[in-house]
Amino acid sequence: MNSLYARAWYSKALALLNLKNQIGSEKNFEKALEAFDAVLEVNPQDSIAWQYRGNILRYLDRPKEALQAFERALIFDPENVPAHYFKGLTLGYLELPEQALEAFEGVLERDTKHAGALYYSGIALNQLSRNEEALDAFTRAAEFNPGNLMAWYHRGAALSVLGKNEDALEAYGKTLMLEPSHAGAWGGEAKAYLALGRRKEALKACEKALELEPASAVAWEIQGRIFEVMGRKEEALSAFEKNLILEPGNARIKLERGKLLGGLGRCREALEAFESALQLDNSLIEAKIGKGKALLALGNYQESLDSFRKALEADPASSEGWGGEGNCLLALGRYYEALHTYEKALSLGPENSCILSGLGEIYYKLEDYSGALETFGRAIRLDPENLFAWNGKGNALCKIGKYRESLDAYKTLLELDYESLPARYNRGVILSRLKHQEKGFGEALENQLQTAFKKYIELSGKLPEGIIGDEECKYRGLAFAELGEYKEALNAFDNAMSTKNRDFSPWIYRGIALMCLRRYEEALETFEEVEKAVYAAVETEKSEKSEENREKSGILDLTEKNSRVKMLRGAKGFALDALGRYEDALKAFESAGELSGNGQIACSGKGLVFVHYGEWEKALKAFDSILFLDPEDTQASIMKAFALIRLQEFEKATAVLEKLTAEGIYSDLPACLLGFACSRMEDFEKALGAYRKAIQANPKNFHARNGLAELYFRLGNSRGALKELDASIAVAPENAFSRNLKGRVELEEQVCKDALESFRWALALDSEDLKLLLWDAYARYMYAEASFEKNSARFRYMLLAAAGKLEKATICQKSRDNELKAYSLYFLGLLYCRAHYFRKAADRLDECLKLKTPVEVKKPASILLKSIRTGPLRPVWWKWWLDTEERSLPKKAGFGLIFLFIFSLLLSHPAASSLPFISWPASYINQIFSLAGTGYVSWALYGREYVIFILFLLYALFLPGFRLDRQKEEELELETLTPPPLDFEIPVSILEEFTEKREKSLFSLEPMQESVQKLGKF
Repeated sequence: MNSLYARAWYSKALALLNLKNQIGSEKNFEKALEAFDAVLEVNPQDSIAWQYRGNILRYLDRPKEALQAFERALIFDPENVPAHYFKGLTLGYLELPEQALEAFEGVLERDTKHAGALYYSGIALNQLSRNEEALDAFTRAAEFNPGNLMAWYHRGAALSVLGKNEDALEAYGKTLMLEPSHAGAWGGEAKAYLALGRRKEALKACEKALELEPASAVAWEIQGRIFEVMGRKEEALSAFEKNLILEPGNARIKLERGKLLGGLGRCREALEAFESALQLDNSLIEAKIGKGKALLALGNYQESLDSFRKALEADPASSEGWGGEGNCLLALGRYYEALHTYEKALSLGPENSCILSGLGEIYYKLEDYSGALETFGRAIRLDPENLFAWNGKGNALCKIGKYRESLDAYKTLLELDYESLPARYNRGVILSRLKHQEKGFGEALENQLQTAFKKYIELSGKLPEGIIGDEECKYRGLAFAELGEYKEALNAFDNAMSTKNRDFSPWIYRGIALMCLRRYEEALETFEEVEKAVYAAVETEKSEKSEENREKSGILDLTEKNSRVKMLRGAKGFALDALGRYEDALKAFESAGELSGNGQIACSGKGLVFVHYGEWEKALKAFDSILFLDPEDTQASIMKAFALIRLQEFEKATAVLEKLTAEGIYSDLPACLLGFACSRMEDFEKALGAYRKAIQANPKNFHARNGLAELYFRLGNSRGALKELDASIAVAPENAFSRNLKGRVELEEQVCKDALESFRWALALDSEDLKLLLWDAYARYMYAEASFEKNSARFRYMLLAAAGKLEKATICQKSRDNELKAYSLYFLGLLYCRAHYFRKAADRLDECLKLKTPVEVKKPASILLKSIRTGPLRPVWWKWWLDTEERSLPKKAGFGLIFLFIFSLLLSHPAASSLPFISWPASYINQIFSLAGTGYVSWALYGREYVIFILFLLYALFLPGFRLDRQKEEELELETLTPPPLDFEIPVSILEEFTEKREKSLFSLEPMQESVQKLGKF
């Protein structure tokens, strides 16, 4: 009776519990418990009463007491199946799955079809990760009780764990047939669909699960994983964050969140997520590795290394941990340690694309480019979307000279990542190298080169201010420099010059940019500052205690430092050369040559210094040294030809230049120089062909047009000469040679007015050149002769104006310019003569003849001077004898003797003795001229002879006043003398271009390496 009473309270309590009347059910369970206690007091061995008591305690959440009750029940009745079953439930509640499983097995031993025991034994087996047995249990439970939706649900979960996702979908489908609003089944379906790669169906199922149960942490986790697989990282991150709101202590989800944040580039937040995960579960090796990757991406290499080493302490066989340590060592510049670490990582696990990428970078750093290429290739085969490996492959191909293949690698990289900065920059580098190497580098490739660097500058300029570091600024500067935008390059190098950075290259590049801007003094100051900084760094390096410490400090190794010093000294040499400090420049280049083994830059610099010194033999040797190092160096070949031409070795120069033009070098300079050399050798046909080829290669080469015009002029083709000169002037309006030559051609064509205009232009462009002034004066003279009447006022005014200009220029002429001064004085004499300023004309001509006058000037000057002195300036007879500078003493002596003879003979006449005042000299003379010794001259005997002799002496005395002008035919020769033509020299632009290209080559464009920070993929 008491037992029935107790069961009644128990049933009422269950009814209230089902009605969700928690308070009422608890009160009734308490009363039922009291009733069963009363029963057990009467009959302590009542197994059923102990069973009920255990159940009541279980409902009252007193599991341990309940477990004791079930054990008492089984003591008194081991065959009590419900007691075994409830004992299993209680043990499961206490999270003791092994004991619970033992209890359920006790049930199944007595009742093999007990669906509840099968179901819960499946739960226990699942907790024990005995998935195959769990699946069998759930299958049997569902078989014996097809309406048990949870059996179907857990069967689906077990199948899913075992990878049998198609069967799992069927089980979840059965669950949903029984209960369409079962959120767990929808979530399970989502998980199975995801495993099968059916992402859209997975997402749809997951959305249904969340619609039914928005607070399901599991569903949010599943959705996060679906979005992650779909590449929708932001949405995945949002889903995981919602999961963490519901389960803030879920370390695994914090780990996943950290990976996503790292993948999104939010490395600082990722680091916080990994640290949070480790606080919850310090055994998570993945979190330690993730923390190391985040620190690596943030540039905290030493801290990252420490984190990876902690992960390796927990799991020494972690391939990913060893790979991460290798990445850190690579970033720290400890290449050999990194090499061994990567090899260790590869030995512990399957080949990993990121690890292989790091290993390839080590080979690249150690200049084993073939090994680097092979390793990057392996990395790409494992992961065709490995950006780091594609860039590394392109760089390695570049280093071994396979530029076209390198371009293909960068093209693939751009297809994978359109905004890849290394790919953009490196394409420009390769195209720049092809430009200097390939002969057929056309306009299309030039446009690609420009586009590559411009796009790189555009994309790098969009980076957030905090992300653009010293290295990025340096590459921006190099890109600007390659585009010729040296002011922008200077700004970029200024931004790259960090005092914390031991890379001195931005400082050196800054100086080179200043040189390109022609700010040589500032450039030299910069180089001297860098030199001091480099020496200070060397001293710092020497102070390091050991080789190990030196390696860890990250200081540049000796090879790299030597490279920087070599570049620095070469650049300094160019700056000194530009400032005219040739001796210092030569020392700088020799110092650079000692470091580089007389490399191209050092030899180029020495060659330039020797050119400025005019030491052409030494310059030739320097350019030969460059060609020994690189026989394909076109600029060095051109400069060699330049030196040979200066040495008047035109045949050798022609051989060098013909080789260049035969090789198809698409450049106008070799052809222009060849035309010049052939012209000097008077091989006019070859010279014409060379000049035409130069013009074809570059229609704007006015030097070639001038050379062609000069040849046409010499060959009598005035029309062709004028055509080329018009084209030359259109290209270079400020070229004085073109204007002067055009004036000469126009004079030849007797177009004096146009000629005068051309010479005026030439003189306006270069007023310091006396040759141009001579031609201007000559043109005025010819124009006056052709346009005005002789002796007219306008005729004389034009000639005197030209003479006035020549006078000023002649006064300023230095003694070494004797030839030009002689020409000037001659034309002054001519102009003054034509203007009837004969005295001035004679003075200038006389001055001209006193100089070391060239033969072509001396003859017409002498003729003109004689014609003036025997013509307009012929003197009276007595001045000829007495007032002269030419042979003054003989003339005066002759005049005295003749006069004395005449006077003596006249006094010797007998009539003279009778004249007053002269009788006494007459008697004295008679004594001298007496023939007979009687004291007087016999006029009676010799009177006629005396008269004839006196007349002869008088004729000799007056003869200078009666000389006739017989120089008319010789004066006609004066019209043929013209001023000396301007020398058609080798274009100075050749030297300027060589210097500019060598200065620009100092920028030494090298492929950009991808940041090591990107090796740690999350």
